[in-house]
Amino acid sequence: MKVHKNAKFKNKDFLDTLSFTAQQTGFVNLSAKSFKEVREEGEVPSGDLIMYHFSKFESIEEIRKIFDNILDITLGYAKKNYNIFQTRKLNIAYDVHSIPYYGKRTNPYVCGGKPDRGTAKFFNFLSCSIVEGGRRFIVDAIPICQIDDISKLMDISLTRIKERISIGNVYCDRGFNRVKIFRVLKKHKVKFLMPMVRNPKVKRLFDEAIGFKAKVFNNFRIGEKENSEEVNVTIVDDSDGVKHAFVCNFEVKEEEAQSLYSLYGKRWGIETSFRTLEEDMRLKTTSRNYHIRLFYFLFSCCLYNFWILANICVSLALYGRIKEKPVVEAKLFILILAKVQSEYIDTGG
Repeated sequence: MKVHKNAKFKNKDFLDTLSFTAQQTGFVNLSAKSFKEVREEGEVPSGDLIMYHFSKFESIEEIRKIFDNILDITLGYAKKNYNIFQTRKLNIAYDVHSIPYYGKRTNPYVCGGKPDRGTAKFFNFLSCSIVEGGRRFIVDAIPICQIDDISKLMDISLTRIKERISIGNVYCDRGFNRVKIFRVLKKHKVKFLMPMVRNPKVKRLFDEAIGFKAKVFNNFRIGEKENSEEVNVTIVDDSDGVKHAFVCNFEVKEEEAQSLYSLYGKRWGIETSFRTLEEDMRLKTTSRNYHIRLFYFLFSCCLYNFWILANICVSLALYGRIKEKPVVEAKLFILILAKVQSEYIDTGG
């Protein structure tokens, strides 16, 4: 942040206060007062001062660049010291993460949506996470504007992610059932899997699948004329005998089609990631300043990734392998982080 060299508080003071606020999943004004009471030494910047400095960011791209650099450092550390991204392909999932907004819809980043938690207005992010147990880093989060084309954002995102990790499968929910998105995924030569919306064409496939536990329709054309794309559609019974449709771009054998349910089940890893972020690391604000809201969200993403990295370090040190379930709980990690930072500074480290 743009803090004068002779200022009373340094960047670390602001970030420590934000970390404490995230641990409280509260508002910075109230948490700053609480942090001052529990901190043994030194002053704490007020909530108003923190908001003032964050409001000085000049652009969304400036904020995104900061956090892209931090993500590169985080993943780079994991690659260099633990070699966890270089020896295998990692499955990822995309989702649109929505944060409720209760103000006026004057900001181009306030998007409409289905009513939820007392509002139909949201700040949306195209988010991507690794969905492998113990490695569930958030590897991208792009703010969505009202006029943005999700397929174009995904194209940008996949280009960036492929520079960071080797991608296995890509999982999406049915909200990504669009010809443009199928085209982008095929362009990047990644395997993808998602449930298929029951449009009129797909309903006819369900009729053809009557009497079969699974039926595969290869090279099925979705869309019309030039706005169309060939994909593979599989109609398969679940464990209760209810038929569902999946769309993908890889070969599926009918006798093995039920495995698509377990494959797609991995997508819930991204739901778990953002539930942890919301419940244990979220900073709240009523500010209408989008730069502040974006900074808060991306800051929480960084804390979450540090937590994943810390669990990898601890798991390998204690067990010699990466455990799928966290060894250190999220809230405890942030408390330990604050303690480590304090001792690091006190000892002149």
